[in-house]
Amino acid sequence: MTIRKYTDGGTRTPDHGSVRLNIVIVCYNCGAEIARLLADIVDGDLPLEAIEFFVVDNASGDDSRTLLRGLRLPRITLIESPRNLGFAAGCNLGARDIGNSAPILFLNPDVRLQHDSLTGLLGFAADNTHCGIWGGITCNVRGELDGKSAWREPSLLDLLCWSLGVDALLGKVLGRTSGGYSLRAIRKNSDVDAVSGCFLLIEQKLFRALDGFDEDFFLYSEEIDLCRRARLLGARPRITDRALIQHAGSQTLSGLNKLNHLYRSKLRYFRKHGGAFPAAVARWLIAFGTGLRMFAFSVLAMVNRRFAGRRELWRQFFTSQRQWTH
Repeated sequence: MTIRKYTDGGTRTPDHGSVRLNIVIVCYNCGAEIARLLADIVDGDLPLEAIEFFVVDNASGDDSRTLLRGLRLPRITLIESPRNLGFAAGCNLGARDIGNSAPILFLNPDVRLQHDSLTGLLGFAADNTHCGIWGGITCNVRGELDGKSAWREPSLLDLLCWSLGVDALLGKVLGRTSGGYSLRAIRKNSDVDAVSGCFLLIEQKLFRALDGFDEDFFLYSEEIDLCRRARLLGARPRITDRALIQHAGSQTLSGLNKLNHLYRSKLRYFRKHGGAFPAAVARWLIAFGTGLRMFAFSVLAMVNRRFAGRRELWRQFFTSQRQWTH
């Protein structure tokens, strides 16, 4: 294993002509999950000699760094950052060390792979080279399609549906979650606006042309922004059922922290790609939706105290929005 400390200059590994795939994984207090993920890759049908691994530790506060230093794979580089750079910047840091021309797969630590997930994705990419960005189909822990394989371009209409609490109705009428695609559309191996960042393969030349992820997105929406900019260059992001994965969802981010990161990133996206007015409308919709949930759970808590925790969560989120900056 190659271990290096984070430096602004970065380094490049020697070129390896036999490398077919670069895998970049960002770690924050999830060393054990990464070890399980790498075990899936070891058991897969893509030879380890064809893969270069780049693992970025974002200043984990647990024993992750020790666990990662103990990993033994033919080609793996561990990059240790002195602070939490966020997901987008962490991915860029890992990609900076790549010294070959193979495509880059950005992989979440909480993903579990099937035996042929990687070869299926690479085969699909080889058959659809014009796309530039490719992804697989995500399932929940029960093996059911979860509708989170890809994302639609964010819209104020979708945010309005969330704000009014009609997401469930949207799912019944259109068969999709707010901001997502229907399961029927996902099964078609079709073009999408954005591939989920948990399992995103991108042509390396395209990634360099885009200057990587926008590091203003600390967490969430960074893959939607990347895919939007890629589409403007002619890319056609696409997903395939030839690569199935299980995605449990982050175990290190939840509650108030998750809500703050998720919706601040949404606001940042609207401001970047829409301007001040759409961002102002989005901020109002988020505040209204938060207040509506806070009121609903306050009423429910009067009947049953088990709703008190959710009322408090939305109250704290409502309060935290006052401290958000542009």
